[in-house]
Parts: sequence; C-alpha cells; structure tokens
Amino acid sequence: MAFVDEATVVAHHPAARAAIFDMDGLLVDTEPFWRDVEAGVFDALGADVRPLLAHGLTAGMRVDEAVAFFRARLGIAGADDAAVGARIVAGVVAAIEGGAELKPGAVEALDLLEGRGLALALASGSAMAVIDAVLDRFSLHSRFRFVATALDDPLGKPNPAVFLRTAASLGVEPAECVVLEDSLNGCVAAKAARMRVIAVPEAHNRADGRFVLADLRLDSLVELASVDLDRLLGVPVGGELADRS
Repeated sequence: MAFVDEATVVAHHPAARAAIFDMDGLLVDTEPFWRDVEAGVFDALGADVRPLLAHGLTAGMRVDEAVAFFRARLGIAGADDAAVGARIVAGVVAAIEGGAELKPGAVEALDLLEGRGLALALASGSAMAVIDAVLDRFSLHSRFRFVATALDDPLGKPNPAVFLRTAASLGVEPAECVVLEDSLNGCVAAKAARMRVIAVPEAHNRADGRFVLADLRLDSLVELASVDLDRLLGVPVGGELADRS
C-alpha cells in the first residue's frame, strides 16, 4: 500500500462523512465476467475486442459507452448499440447469478468505514440489473444509504456526474467523501469530483503509474484494516470523529 501525500490529504479536505464504493472489480469479482461476455458478444458480430479489453480501456465505463467505443474503434457496421448492450448486461447478470464471489476484504471494508460513522453509498457504471444481481446475491442492499448507476447520468465515468449526484443524495459535500475504486476511469472521475480516492487496482493494473493520482493505493481491500484511517479521513490523530448526523 502507498499514500501519495498524507499531509495533503488532511490539509485540503474536511473530515469525511461518506464512503462511496464502486462495485465491479472492487467489491465483487465481476471483471472477468464482463471481459468474457463482451468478447463473446462481439465475436458474434465478427469483431475481436480482446486487444482493447486487455488494455483496460473500458474498465469502469457504462455498457452503452463501452459498446460505442468498441464500435468506433473497430469500425463495426450495422450493430444496434442498445441491443448489443442488452445482450452484454443479460450475460453478465447470468454469470453473477451462476457464481460471482466477493473480493477479499469487501464486507470488512464496509464494516470498517460504517463503524467510523461514514454513510455508505454505491456508485457504479453498471446497469441497475447488474447492481441488483450483485446486491441480491450477497444480501448487501441494506448496507448502502444510496445506490446509483451512472446510466442515470448524462455521462459515465471518467465523468464525475455519478459521484456528485451520490454526494448530493447523501446530503454531503464532495470534499467530505472518500471513494473506493479499482479502475483508472473511476479514480479520474472521483478526483474530478474533488473527492479523496482509495485505489485498489486489479493485479494486472497495479504497475500502471497513472494510479499515482489516488490518495491511497492498496493491493487488496484486506489492507484497509491496517491503514491510518484517522489521517486518511481527515480526523486528527487521537481526536474524536465528527458528528455524522
């Protein structure tokens, strides 16, 4: 794990009042499902998206934006983006229901930040059908005060809209939020929203130097328990947490 600049985190942010979690690749190991399903759907259209998937260019994107990106990059003609997106969503939902697993430390991270008095929210680029499939499978609906899909915003990540809307729904300022993300697009979105960011990149992305923009980088959510959370959340060492009501 690595802090980028511990002093800057405290100096430029008030005490955190909310923790906003991404979902795919952070709380639940669904990224392989997305890659496999997208590859299969585009294979049927005569296009190989695997080289683009390997670079993580669409990680954290909404499905409609990812489909449009693939079509534009590969020159796919005659495809109905909405129908392609619907097939991808249906395939991912089926895969989740058939065997999704939580990432190590996911529940403990929720417990830890909730125990610090932070309001918990989920802000995902996935369609609500995918979000509900995950929350239903692991009985997580009650853990979040607000759940948002970026499909309800004009643009998805790396645009900050979903994070700003989530903060507003929780009744907190963006600077009072800490975001937990696995994707670079998500980290960029959170920083654009003026929020603190904990990045937990997947193993194949950990060497990407662009994650330096995060305030804290972890290899796994398991490591969150050993972080100096008072410093990260803007609480003076030895002090009391601010009233979260």
